Amino acid sequence: MNSNKTFFIKPSKPLFGERKLDPVLATENVLNGVETNIILDTNILIRMEKVVKEGNKWSSVKKYGLNNLVKLLKRCPPHSVCISPGFALSEMPPAAANQSRIFYENFCAKHLRGFVDAPNSLRTHFRETSRDYGFKDLPLEARGVLAIPFVSILYLNLIYYKKEGSPIKKFKTYLDKIESTIDILSATEIEIAKYCFSEIESGEQEILNLRKNIRANFIKTGREKRPKNANEVLKIGFNGACDIRLLTSANVNDQNGLDNVIQDSWIATGDKKLAAFSDVFHHVNVDGEAGKYAASSTIGGDGKNQYWHEALIAWGVKSLSRRAHYESKKLDFDELASIADKAILEIEKEFG
Repeated sequence: MNSNKTFFIKPSKPLFGERKLDPVLATENVLNGVETNIILDTNILIRMEKVVKEGNKWSSVKKYGLNNLVKLLKRCPPHSVCISPGFALSEMPPAAANQSRIFYENFCAKHLRGFVDAPNSLRTHFRETSRDYGFKDLPLEARGVLAIPFVSILYLNLIYYKKEGSPIKKFKTYLDKIESTIDILSATEIEIAKYCFSEIESGEQEILNLRKNIRANFIKTGREKRPKNANEVLKIGFNGACDIRLLTSANVNDQNGLDNVIQDSWIATGDKKLAAFSDVFHHVNVDGEAGKYAASSTIGGDGKNQYWHEALIAWGVKSLSRRAHYESKKLDFDELASIADKAILEIEKEFG
């Protein structure tokens, strides 16, 4: 997978068949009253900033892998596609977000004239502060919304690095830990954990590469190293949770629409690891609902692997036994934020 490009992810897909983001799709959406919305990942905004700082030249657009994004948008009919940086800006330290919006607008003025932020989105001004930005800096409501993936990734790191046992024992310990703390077993986070804990036989190169990519996103630092302290684990948790939220937000947009306008939401990212994960794990549209069920593709030899076999059974049994409880459970975001605070204390105690 070529990394010097922009990847387009569709987190929810039809039960049968694949969809490709191209001018034909954008045109069909217009005819059907659907708004095509491309949600930008943070790394895309960072690349746009670098292009502007280097003179906003086309050579820099190619250098940072944005040329396929620009070419795609220019080939689409006028006003058929909206690009939305709002989710990416919300991941940044507030002072940086204000600057990033300016760079984004300068980039669009030069290379994407006529393309604007989604017309039904809100323009946000971020409060000025230069300190590090993470989960603890979010307002209470936002912490509650992000708590499930954030806590899930914190405990993934805790069990991966601090608990003893075989890979399958660690995976089962993880399931029990999530059940007893968050009381919600999310298919996305469980799939991530399956790969992180997995035992893979030699020769299964495709799945080895996928496991490496997933571990790099969810249990490694930005330099793909083991975290040395609690702060690094918290940063991994926040960044990973934001990745998951990005995928979830696209599904929510597709299901609920925006201002009574039906959405076809895609994610533009420079993260080949996230794109690789999305190739084998996504949600499917069933009964008119976007992303109603999770779907995982078995690749390589993992279907014959003993660890994978036991992990699938463990997750399946746990999921079935909790179905009635899950369907009746109502989310309490204040409670989830409190659970996240307790998880942070546990990470600080274990990692120092």
